[in-house]
Amino acid sequence: MNHTFILYSDFTSVECHALNEYLATHPANTRVEWRGVQHDPALPSLQRAMTRRDTERVEDEIGEIRRRAPALDVALPRSKPSSARAILAVASVLRLHSAKAIAFRDGVYRAYWREGADISLPAELQRIADASGVPRFVDLAHPAADDMADEWEVAFATERLGGVPRAIRSDGRILWGLRTADELATFFGEH
Repeated sequence: MNHTFILYSDFTSVECHALNEYLATHPANTRVEWRGVQHDPALPSLQRAMTRRDTERVEDEIGEIRRRAPALDVALPRSKPSSARAILAVASVLRLHSAKAIAFRDGVYRAYWREGADISLPAELQRIADASGVPRFVDLAHPAADDMADEWEVAFATERLGGVPRAIRSDGRILWGLRTADELATFFGEH
């Protein structure tokens, strides 16, 4: 059976990055409706340097992800940005030029987790959009996309899923976090 999926995800979660990279190389990616939600909505709109405690927590998370996905290309970010602008930018591309939405979304994850890019800056998001082939006529802060991003947040809160990543399959099964490659293949119907 060909299921469809809703995936709640955030750019500042290394588990979300790992799941996004898994999906980028698998056929299920075309049946996934990505919905960006803020893992940490209390972050200020501009990037802030990580505290020693933040750094240790993220290092532990990266270590755990490397055990489950050893081939994942990931580096420790230098700071922690709010993901609100990046989520809005992806929603804007989805609304205005959906053919480039997956490439742009992948580019945002990779820019943050490989390069340490500040994805809270409009200029950085535009750089990623340009590199992803998003036409310049696409407003990365489109007002209608703001409504879409708000709807994603409300739906996520209503589902009471707790954290990210969370994938909901069309038969109601839920994927809680990143799993092994075999478990992901089973969930996404590739076995």
